[in-house]
Amino acid sequence: MYSLTVFNSRFDNKTDKRFDFKTWDHFTKFLFKLSQRPLEKKIDAELISPAVYTIGSTRANKNVVAWATWAAVDVDDHEFKGDLESELRNRYGDYTYIVYSTASSTESVPKFRIVFQLDSEVDESRIKHFWHALNTELESIGDKQTKDLSRMYYIPAQYANANNFFFSNTGKPIDIDELIAKHPYSFKERSENFLDRLPEEWRKQIVEHRKSSLENTNFTWSGYHDCPFWPKRLATEYSTISNTGWYHKMYQIMIAVAGHAVEKGYPITANEIEDLCKSFDADHGGWYANRPIHKEANNALEYVYKNGVF
Repeated sequence: MYSLTVFNSRFDNKTDKRFDFKTWDHFTKFLFKLSQRPLEKKIDAELISPAVYTIGSTRANKNVVAWATWAAVDVDDHEFKGDLESELRNRYGDYTYIVYSTASSTESVPKFRIVFQLDSEVDESRIKHFWHALNTELESIGDKQTKDLSRMYYIPAQYANANNFFFSNTGKPIDIDELIAKHPYSFKERSENFLDRLPEEWRKQIVEHRKSSLENTNFTWSGYHDCPFWPKRLATEYSTISNTGWYHKMYQIMIAVAGHAVEKGYPITANEIEDLCKSFDADHGGWYANRPIHKEANNALEYVYKNGVF
């Protein structure tokens, strides 16, 4: 599924205008159709965003659940020699992408946007890492830094007095996991968490101490229905999702289960979190069937230990 949220202007903060496309081809055709519409200037144009928002929310970073299965990079001041389309294919031809000009594009200085196909959604917690990895892979052709998870882009169009163009390339979707692993992101340098700023050995000792302090084993359950750590509100929200956002919500559930258990002094394991979430997901659509659920459960548990949720 390829999705985008539409905004009438840069001042519009309503997130209810959502378009979903079953295939990349349908998504491409939609953007191409927009690119044929004549517009005087960019303030006359709508904007689009890959951001997926919580239902009923407004445009804000805190309301972003994920990026849908595409990401865009603006290229404004990179000097190209020769044919632009050929040079981009020489650089990035392994990937599937769309290129369209922006309103300020000229013959002498072409300005454009590259829209890359991704192999899956990018969960909110991974967007900054993914953005860093993508721009590193592209050799910083665009803006490597971003604090705006809900960033918007003006639509393609036939802008008056601009050098307008639109073309695409067929390759493979960007493998998000592979790209993030290839280009690590230093959360330590950017973190406000006290633990992150400590030496590695100290952090390990603190985390191990927190783990060893959990000795209350007086809890039993037969499934998620009677688990004392099960987050019922988040589970209800998960069951009402109809379009996208299941993975992000399930990860929230994992963190909540781990946090509730640790708060009560119970030494919950990643296997126990995995079993609870697998059972719940099987009863609510089976969206997590092909996900590395044990790995994500373990990540959620480590997150709780690291952040001291007691």
